[in-house]
Amino acid sequence: MKGYNILILLCMGLLFLNLVSAEVMIDSYYFDDYYIEPGDDIGVYVKFHRTATESLLGAQGKITYDISKVKILREESPDEFYIIKVLPDSNLSSKYIIISDGEKRIGHVSAGENWASEFKIKVRNDAPAALYDMVFKIFKTDPEYKDEEVIFQEPFQIEVRGVPNFDIYAENVFDIGSTGDINITINNKGDGIAKHVSIALELSAPFTSITSSNRYIGTINPHESRNVSFRVSVSSDAKVKTYKIPIILTYTDDNGTKSNLKTDVGIQINSKPDISLGLDRIEELAPGINGKIIISVANEGFVDAKFLKLTLEPTEDYDVLSINEIYIGNLDSDDVETQEFVIKVNDDVDKREIPIRARLKYKGEGSNVDYTKEDIINIKILSREEYDAKHKVNGTFSIILSLIVAIPVIFISALIIWFIYKLFGLITSYINRKLFLKT
Repeated sequence: MKGYNILILLCMGLLFLNLVSAEVMIDSYYFDDYYIEPGDDIGVYVKFHRTATESLLGAQGKITYDISKVKILREESPDEFYIIKVLPDSNLSSKYIIISDGEKRIGHVSAGENWASEFKIKVRNDAPAALYDMVFKIFKTDPEYKDEEVIFQEPFQIEVRGVPNFDIYAENVFDIGSTGDINITINNKGDGIAKHVSIALELSAPFTSITSSNRYIGTINPHESRNVSFRVSVSSDAKVKTYKIPIILTYTDDNGTKSNLKTDVGIQINSKPDISLGLDRIEELAPGINGKIIISVANEGFVDAKFLKLTLEPTEDYDVLSINEIYIGNLDSDDVETQEFVIKVNDDVDKREIPIRARLKYKGEGSNVDYTKEDIINIKILSREEYDAKHKVNGTFSIILSLIVAIPVIFISALIIWFIYKLFGLITSYINRKLFLKT
């Protein structure tokens, strides 16, 4: 029975000797920064040691019957060398973790000896927030470092924290002299939380803040957008162009680090001429009668009108006898031009008021956009009977006035002719007397 127990004990010892082959093991590791973000360079420090291998065999290979006291110390070989490596242990880690110094040749390590070293790792700038699986591996090799055998491995993880990453944009259009809101969208496209977020506008002419130019927003979570508005007015002397407004965004990340983001947004200032048409003067008109109509064109806007063209369109009520399209050119802000047209009211018109149809085409200052404005100017006309009666009286009066003016003119003209005749007779008589005296 005793021999049977000894045989079992010896087999168990030999089996354990084969199983216990990893003499080198990791004691500890740590990072030089507990808060790791994308783009960080990390130092990973690892410490390991080699232990004396214990088994169930004694130092001389003798068998003892007290299993609690049975030990075998395997003699170490001077030809055993070691290599330690840090490696990615997932596809995600292989993509985003860059190992710049990931292998250390340790050489020979004696039993009970400790060893420590630093490995250099970099997290890619575009790495998402995640836990990245990594592994330490210890290899046993020969003095020439040719044959490698993994004898120990220790997995670990690198926790990459998300960082806020902001997009700030605004699409706002104002008119000169107007009041409105500058609407700004703040998008945290990063993986980190932004706390105590505030935004400030640095406004200058032609913008004037009506409310505060600072806003406290609070917390913006990853992939969250927030909108904020600022009430401003635009001065009347603003130019038609895009103005850049500086913005300062202040926030604190999850690590407690306070950061400022300085950028700017573009605000477009637009304006177009405000052109109005009016009736300046008109001759008396009636069905079948021609007359002049003078139209005023006024620019009541803040900017000049360019390439202005005025067209008078004929209708069923009248015909345009003059040129119906007139090129005005530039019309400055707060300026007025008048243009004259000749029209004939059609014979069959049975109205006391007819619409004159006008069309304007122009461009704005600093813009290549074509604007068209159509307007109607209503003019009053006389009936044909009223017109004839009024102008008949005027005709008789004109004849009388013409006679009153003509009689003195005729008298003076006859007097001048008589004087010239008399003068001519005197000169002829004088010449004749002189000739007869000589003879």
